[in-house]
This record gives sequence, C-alpha cells and structure tokens, in this order.
Amino acid sequence: IRHKRMGSGDIVTSEIGLGTQRWGSSDFNGPDEKLCHEMLDYGILENGLSLIDTAEQYPIPSGRGAPEGLTEEIIGRWLAKDKTRRDKVAIATKITGGSNVNRVNIERDCEDSLKR
Repeated sequence: IRHKRMGSGDIVTSEIGLGTQRWGSSDFNGPDEKLCHEMLDYGILENGLSLIDTAEQYPIPSGRGAPEGLTEEIIGRWLAKDKTRRDKVAIATKITGGSNVNRVNIERDCEDSLKR
C-alpha cells in the first residue's frame, strides 16, 4: 500500500483509508464491535493501512443502542488495546454541518471526538 505525506506537514498516511460510517449501526447488517476490531487488525496491523475515516455523527444509521459517536468509541477501544496502535494511524473525523457550525460547537465536537 502506497503512503503519501499530507500537505507539507509530518503526517504520512496510506493512499486509501478505512471507512467506518456503518460501524456499530442499528441497521441489520452493520458490523458489530468485534468485527470492526477484526477489520482494524486486518487493515492496519496486517496490511499497512494508516488512515481511518470517521465522524462524530457515526454510525449511520444511529438509533437506540447505537448512538452518534459510537463508531469513534469502537475505534477508541481498539486503540486502547495497545498504546502503540495510535502511532500507526491518522484519524480523520468530521462534524455535522448545518446551522450548528460555529466556533463553540466545532471546538466542543472536536473535544468530544478526542475523548472517544
């Protein structure tokens, strides 16, 4: 897997990333946490991916038992299994758009993502 530098900074990531939109979703075919961790193991640890794409509003669809933010929590628990994992990945997250996009909400959403 090829890797590239992001802009002029120090972050280097794989050219392809691991999408996580449905991880832990309330949909009938959304992968559960165990399968998500297996996908992270396979992609990151075994095959050299280094970019995880997520969002504070994932999973989609969310619902009872699958609240927004759950996908980031799943990723966080995988990272917590071995502290060296964090150095192997770049995590790209985003916030929900619309009228709630302002400085206060962006900072809060970023801080919440970091906690997960």
